[in-house]
Amino acid sequence: MSQNYKQEFVNMQMWNLFRKRFKSKTTEASYWSDIQEFCRLMGKTFEKCSSDDVKKYYDRMTEQVKAGRLSRITLTKKFRELHLFASFLMEEVEYLPGKERDFFYPYLKLMPKESALAGSVPVEDMDALLQAASDDMMAYTILVLMYRAGMTSTEIIGISGEDDFLEYGDGVCVMLSGREEPCYIPNDAWGILKEYMEQREDCDTLFNNRSRRPLNTMYISRMMKKYCSLAGIPSYSAQAVRNSCAFNLYAYGATDGQAARQMGRTKQQIRRYRGSEYRGSLQKQAADLVKIHIEKP
Repeated sequence: MSQNYKQEFVNMQMWNLFRKRFKSKTTEASYWSDIQEFCRLMGKTFEKCSSDDVKKYYDRMTEQVKAGRLSRITLTKKFRELHLFASFLMEEVEYLPGKERDFFYPYLKLMPKESALAGSVPVEDMDALLQAASDDMMAYTILVLMYRAGMTSTEIIGISGEDDFLEYGDGVCVMLSGREEPCYIPNDAWGILKEYMEQREDCDTLFNNRSRRPLNTMYISRMMKKYCSLAGIPSYSAQAVRNSCAFNLYAYGATDGQAARQMGRTKQQIRRYRGSEYRGSLQKQAADLVKIHIEKP
């Protein structure tokens, strides 16, 4: 993540201590983004925000949930991250000795816990999403890489081009920035990816906008909102699509180690996706929907 932080909202000495607990740059960026959003909306530094400010933020985010612009799981994630940062500040005795600053925790009790589905996309909704994006080959390919290969938005937009992929035997893999091991590309996803590469314009990165510039995560976020709306389903995040890849792996018998390697996570991180609820849903829908083997659009 860029070190070019806006320092007016957060004490950088405290943030630099807090960020050391993250092994993943993606997780660090998520915390930073949500903390900045909260402070920006309240117009104050994090340390000066009061319980009234937190209530205003909660009310504003709740309205977004009601309007379908934000998922309940994402709202829970935001408050969990803000709660953990506030708790960290309270633990720094020299910084906020004895001061109550964690006004976020009470609201977490009102929110749905990250259930066994951990923010995944139900298979019937994933099928509708893929069909809605079927006329946009780039969007369709991005969705497939998240859903079938377990790639993050950041990993996808960081792929330089066809030379990043390596075919070996009857399989294909790609080395992604930040991962220690190559990411395996399932055969159905590789077929779709090859078709996309055959028709795309030659640019500096694999995925580009209309101006031939590399995509950013905001582009993919807007893409998700657009096609979720067209599909008539809730506004799922790119992360929820990726989470579904882990559930699919477990539903079909993958071990912790296999799932962790595919998703670029540790075994401890990956175990939360072992939910039987999703497996049951997957099995019920398996006969009729596009899921584990995705057809070309």
